[in-house]
Amino acid sequence: MADDEREVLTWSDFGSASRDLALDVIRSGFEAEVVVAIARGGLLLAGGIAYALGLKSCGAVNAEFYTGVGTRLDTPILPPFLDAQSIDGKKVLLVDDVSDSGRTLAMVV
Repeated sequence: MADDEREVLTWSDFGSASRDLALDVIRSGFEAEVVVAIARGGLLLAGGIAYALGLKSCGAVNAEFYTGVGTRLDTPILPPFLDAQSIDGKKVLLVDDVSDSGRTLAMVV
């Protein structure tokens, strides 16, 4: 797939992909206690994975990096977000739709 092409999923495909990713997490041995979405792209996926893992504890972080398709800020920014104390000491599964450079994930961690 070229850099500018996107995979388009039906709702059924999305549900299957969410369950497949949850199975990958289970098979890895990681036992998440909380699922945290990186908004906006990770919101729906995090919800699907949380359901598939049977977790009700969910939250979201809004990391702003992309300003448009293929254009982004030099450094991601974090607007006010999830109360960090509420997840302190818990095993957190971070979910986002894209991780090309890893910089957003690293910043959120």
